[in-house]
Amino acid sequence: MPSPRESRAALKLLTAEAVAGSSDLLSRFSGSPEVRRAALLESVPALIEYYSDGSAALAADFYDEERELAGVSSRFRSEPVVLDRTVKIRRGIAWASDPLFEDDEVLAGARLAEIVQLNTARPFRDTILTNRKKDPAAIGWKRVTSGGCSFCKALASRGSVYKEATAHFAAHPNCHCTASPVFLGGDSGPEASVIEYMASKRNRTPEQRERIREWISAFE
Repeated sequence: MPSPRESRAALKLLTAEAVAGSSDLLSRFSGSPEVRRAALLESVPALIEYYSDGSAALAADFYDEERELAGVSSRFRSEPVVLDRTVKIRRGIAWASDPLFEDDEVLAGARLAEIVQLNTARPFRDTILTNRKKDPAAIGWKRVTSGGCSFCKALASRGSVYKEATAHFAAHPNCHCTASPVFLGGDSGPEASVIEYMASKRNRTPEQRERIREWISAFE
């Protein structure tokens, strides 16, 4: 059975293939910036969808294997989860193609890679978090990272378990962290602290952001 870190490595490889595919598309499309943007809007969502299916399937297999490893006896079969993010993806692609109008191919490629990587990694995390909510034997999830930025290291440093069903998985562009389910009777760390839950929220007040920055600075 793959360990959480091995699963993270597999996800990293999958997203790298998706990014390489988007880079190839960008290099092959020619014409005016308007024509190239239209071509990217036509082709890149399908590319992301293809790799998203693989990302979600990888997570579903990982979830079931972790459940078995934890010795859970009750029956449950995880399902891959790919949420519809078509509108946001298309907005991201349009943003990524803006530099083409300034003849900046390098920046356009970097932005496109950011959009593709983030959106092909997301279904892995969504699959873990969604199945955790449906599975009576699951008590939460924890973040798995190989180091990365100070933000990721801070959130993963204690091996904290996010038990609240509304807990969001905070991710940034080129984030290679994954979520690992935690089950009753299995190995688990402490529950996430107030600051860890706060750092994982989608929206924060200026005061909360300042408090989080101070907390993260200890890991730099």
